Amino acid sequence: MRCGFDVNGTHDVTFVDARKTAKIFTLAETFLAKEDTQAAELRTVYTDDIRALVAQSGAALDLKSSGEVQRVQSSEEVKALDEQSVELVQKIHRMLVYEFGDTPAKAVEWGFDIKQTGKRSGTILVPTGRAAIVAVLDRYAKTEQARPAAEQFTSPALAEVVAVVEGLKQNLGARGTGQSQRASGTQQTLDAAAKLLDWLQAAAIQIVLKQFGGKVTPGLAEWGFEVTAKSKPAKKAVEAAPVEGEG
Repeated sequence: MRCGFDVNGTHDVTFVDARKTAKIFTLAETFLAKEDTQAAELRTVYTDDIRALVAQSGAALDLKSSGEVQRVQSSEEVKALDEQSVELVQKIHRMLVYEFGDTPAKAVEWGFDIKQTGKRSGTILVPTGRAAIVAVLDRYAKTEQARPAAEQFTSPALAEVVAVVEGLKQNLGARGTGQSQRASGTQQTLDAAAKLLDWLQAAAIQIVLKQFGGKVTPGLAEWGFEVTAKSKPAKKAVEAAPVEGEG
């Protein structure tokens, strides 16, 4: 956005795009660094507000960053655990098919569904999708934990099944929390940047009016603002008037 109050001047000031939050915060830091070199009476009426908002924005930026880190880390853990859960449920399925070949309905106790109709009626079904797989593994683990240790299946190890189920639950929760924190931090950052931009624009106008006599000059760049020379309009060719008697 260009500052247009100095329409007859030789320079323009272009403000940061409101969507470029990082550049707005950088501009604010440069602005404050310059203001700190100014005598108190020369500082703008917006300087203290800008300083306070920059300080407050640090928490929002930290929230956004930490949320993203947590989301990425948890997503990687979930991806690995998803693969492990598929392998586990397939291994358990093969084992139950072997154990209950003649009485497949018993597999229901360990969380598996049984096909009820059709040619393959009575078949122990393999769950698909994360929610279904986690539900089956969770039920399998609880059923095994309720049985005497001597009767529990030895493969896969019960501890491994429990670890995968708990790992998925925890990391899915952590990923959701990370996503929420990132979204909250992002919105807080956008709100702060928008307010900062308003104050920085107002501060620039005050500086131009009080320190530069109402004219945008290159000196304004010391506060971090982008100042450029105006392009001169092209001169129009003047058509020569015909001399009397010619023609």
